[in-house]
Amino acid sequence: MIHNVLKIGKIKRIYLTKPNQQEIQETIKGLDLHEMIEQDILEPNAHDKIDIYDDCIFLIIHFPKYNEKLGKHISNEMNIILGKDFIITITKYPTNNIEKIRQQYEEEIREEGADAEEYKVSPYYILYKIFDVMYDKILLSLNRFNLDLMEMEKQVFDKSFVDANLLRKVLIKKRNAVLLKTIITPQEEILVELQKATAHFYEGDLDVYFEDLEYKTSKILGHISIIHENIESIGEVFHTLTNMMTNTNIGILTVLTVVIGVMTMVSGIFGMNVQLPLSSNPYAFLILIGIMLGLAAVIIRVFKKKKWL
Repeated sequence: MIHNVLKIGKIKRIYLTKPNQQEIQETIKGLDLHEMIEQDILEPNAHDKIDIYDDCIFLIIHFPKYNEKLGKHISNEMNIILGKDFIITITKYPTNNIEKIRQQYEEEIREEGADAEEYKVSPYYILYKIFDVMYDKILLSLNRFNLDLMEMEKQVFDKSFVDANLLRKVLIKKRNAVLLKTIITPQEEILVELQKATAHFYEGDLDVYFEDLEYKTSKILGHISIIHENIESIGEVFHTLTNMMTNTNIGILTVLTVVIGVMTMVSGIFGMNVQLPLSSNPYAFLILIGIMLGLAAVIIRVFKKKKWL
């Protein structure tokens, strides 16, 4: 389904979300595009790529989309067809950012009016705005990511036990960080290829905009690297805390085993069918209980002195 069509001068911009084959054919009808483009749009693609044709550039790019319900990022595939006087963007999942990009672009062109430079009234500048807004969104998301990790780290140190729910959240964060890195890393190479390709279609100088995008991808990957280190640090704390709890539990079980073993031995001796001291004493049972408790106290004291507990 076509969500919006924007026309500024001779430039046409079309945005679709998860279109079927008929909708794709209706959209590209009359543009004389290579048949491989339609096939690539219809088939899901796990990897980014750029194809350069005689009259257009075709891009498959992925951006992260946050699923509030699951607390996870998912990969939102975006297909972009870039011609001399049109740009078509097709996404797998709906995104509010495309509408935001459209509004910002319309406002920018409207404010500048006749003074708007030629490169701004072009599909190449619209493409830059798409990448720019999406990267800004990712940077904002990474900032929240860091704040969440700081709160998780505080919770880890505040607890004296392993919180399974907190551990699950940390693992989800780790998975999100890996996905973000997987999505953004290939785009460094894509941007280089895209910069070379646009030079064949547009005579103006767009280098400053590509440099801005390259700077943002580098910044994003730097943030992701720091986030990954922070997650690894929290994971090590969890691992250490788990080991400490395991050692403590083993120590307690060892004490219980020794104490119960000694008590079993004493009760076993006095339970034998032979004449033993105190067997005729009316307070023998109480004395026996006292001996057992005394031995248990001595064992616990020894364990604590040796710092085994």
